[in-house]
Amino acid sequence: MVVNCLIEFENNGSDTYLAGQVVRGKVTLTADVQKQVKAVTLKIKGLAHTSWSEDEGMGDDKKSVDYTGHIDYIKSKTQLFVSNKGSSTDTEFVIIEPGVHCFPFTCHIPPHSPSSVEGFSGYIRYWVQITLKRPWKFDQIYTKGFTVVNIKDLNYDGELKLPVNTDITKVFCCGPFKSDPLQLHVQLPQTGYVPGQLIPVSILVTNDTKARINEICVRLVMVVNLFSTHPLHKSKSETRTVSKLIGDPVLRHCKKHFNYLLPIPATPPTCYTLCSIIQIAYRVEVEAKMQGMMFTNQCIHTPVTIGNVPLQMDGMVVQQQPMFRQFDITENYGSGVGIIENNNDLSTSNRNMEPWSAMGNIPAPVYMEATHMPQGKLSEESAHDYGEKNFSPKYPVFNIPSPTSLQPSNGDETDGPVCPPTVTDPDKTTWL
Repeated sequence: MVVNCLIEFENNGSDTYLAGQVVRGKVTLTADVQKQVKAVTLKIKGLAHTSWSEDEGMGDDKKSVDYTGHIDYIKSKTQLFVSNKGSSTDTEFVIIEPGVHCFPFTCHIPPHSPSSVEGFSGYIRYWVQITLKRPWKFDQIYTKGFTVVNIKDLNYDGELKLPVNTDITKVFCCGPFKSDPLQLHVQLPQTGYVPGQLIPVSILVTNDTKARINEICVRLVMVVNLFSTHPLHKSKSETRTVSKLIGDPVLRHCKKHFNYLLPIPATPPTCYTLCSIIQIAYRVEVEAKMQGMMFTNQCIHTPVTIGNVPLQMDGMVVQQQPMFRQFDITENYGSGVGIIENNNDLSTSNRNMEPWSAMGNIPAPVYMEATHMPQGKLSEESAHDYGEKNFSPKYPVFNIPSPTSLQPSNGDETDGPVCPPTVTDPDKTTWL
């Protein structure tokens, strides 16, 4: 390779910026011999893009229709080297002399730019691209991505501090074959969280059916809503499991109470308003996986909001306790130990950022990749792109102490059979 290109961001080890900040960096071109080029351009791009195909029509009229949407947030272009005559013909070129050539660059990120996100049918992506336009040859391209995080302060919505209850009741079959009901009751002590927190999920299962529940599955699910603008307005959704716990079974004709702590790894914040073609939402799902073909699995959804400034009170981060005493039951409590399925690397270095400097009771966040999202493809012509081809955004993750467990209250026994305890001491609950 005659010319080597290095793209660096200044004083930014995680390559992550807040919306409204200024990206600063430098491009270093190193040539070992003279190099003829038509021009060397620096582009900084930020955009949202959606794309998917759907089969429409029937029979001989069936065809595939491509739906797309596109919004530009940053579209900056600078000429680093250019012919004096400014001609676009192949006979006009400039010389890159042997040695090292450095070019600083800056770019302001618009304050309302949405956070980076990667999906299979759409993305919000930001990157720097250097192009060496070569006469009579393919252009050489060097790329480097960076993450943009738009601040979502949970403290602007007071309802996020309030507890939430969700219930479902299911009766299987009908008529003389109708089963007794299966009831699921889910409680969350608050609905606003940030990555690094643990969501206390309290679950009351009343299984009056004749089927065993093989396991209780608790998931944090990311919902990506995508919209097209061409050839017409259309929408679709993608879901991604962010983290998951596998809990205990529940025998037939049993009632059981579980308490779990569901981890929140690195992930982009909830966003409905900043981007008109990509919207991000989250929910906690509790699924009872039933035994037997007659009994379908039952799932209950509870919406939650993921931000990047945690709930606070008097300058201290709010971490609500689990809500044991809200349940009017006194039977034995199931174990809160589950199998955590989450593969985030915790080794990313710390970086102080202004919105979190006032939170005295927790350290500054670290920046980590969201492993539940696909990597972004920065290069369309990978054979001639010598820079970063794949990119994974990084998001702030906090080190917030886990909530301490409360002891279940004592009282009279409830009617009906009770499942045998699954912990050594039935008067205590084990936390993750």
